[in-house]
Amino acid sequence: MRFLQWSDNSRRATASFAVVIELMLLTSGQMRVCGAQPASGVEPRAAPTVARGVAPAQTGAAPGSDTTPAVDQPRPFGYVLGDTLTQRVLLDQSFQPEGLPPLERASLWFSRRTSTIQRSDDNRRWLVMQYQLVNAPQALVTVNLPEVTLRSKTGGVLKVPVWPVSVTPLTPHAVFAKGGLQELRADHPAPMLPTSTLRRELEAWLTAFAVIVAAWFTWWLIRSVRAARNQPFARAQREIRQIGEDNADAWLALHRAFDRTAGRALQTSTLPALFKQAPHFESQRGAIEEFYSQSNLRFFGGGATEPLALSGLAATLRRIEKQHER
Repeated sequence: MRFLQWSDNSRRATASFAVVIELMLLTSGQMRVCGAQPASGVEPRAAPTVARGVAPAQTGAAPGSDTTPAVDQPRPFGYVLGDTLTQRVLLDQSFQPEGLPPLERASLWFSRRTSTIQRSDDNRRWLVMQYQLVNAPQALVTVNLPEVTLRSKTGGVLKVPVWPVSVTPLTPHAVFAKGGLQELRADHPAPMLPTSTLRRELEAWLTAFAVIVAAWFTWWLIRSVRAARNQPFARAQREIRQIGEDNADAWLALHRAFDRTAGRALQTSTLPALFKQAPHFESQRGAIEEFYSQSNLRFFGGGATEPLALSGLAATLRRIEKQHER
């Protein structure tokens, strides 16, 4: 009898132990499943944040009702001035917004740069908004991405709640006054640009310019010397200076200059040939005719002549001749 009672107790203990072992195995399996790691090389993505008690499918709710969508938020820490944050809002297929959030200064800290609707690989519609941090704090602070309210064409309202992120200053408020960690440092000297090539090119161009100027000046000097020797009125002016204008040879020198200019011997009656050959002397027609009239009286009339400034007439004719030299 005692043996049967002991056997019955043993069977009960064995059954209880088996139940405990089975529960432990089940619990261990669940823990392994919950703690499973993603495959190597794949970064886990944080699940979209969803308001308590509201599912993403409710974005197409009845007109007039406010809903909170599923939002893929940016990381909440580690931002400085100029950084960009991307916020993705899941839209129901039936939700058609009246308009997208405007691109503007959204708050003291953020400026909304882009606002577009995109489709993911699984054909879900996302409202993608990109913000840029446009202010810098003096110490570590927490700021909020602004709340966004979307209205559908059917009258529904979708509200994206604020999202807090931490922002750090660009530089510390106080620096270490040790060694090279002073608050202000001397300016760096301006870097020296390589100018040897430019200097050589400049010297070459300046040399070429100097050679051209020297060649032009030499040509002009030689031309002036030749003109002073060979031009008719240049020679006449030089002879008049040497012998004086009251000398008869001075009148003859001026006659030879007129003859060489016209290409023939000239008299008072043939002066039109001079102005035809050298029309630039037309402005001095009166003075030239007066010279020939006085010359006729001096050499053939035998009478007294009025004084005539031969040197002045020769200088005027030489100036006109020089302006039309070839």
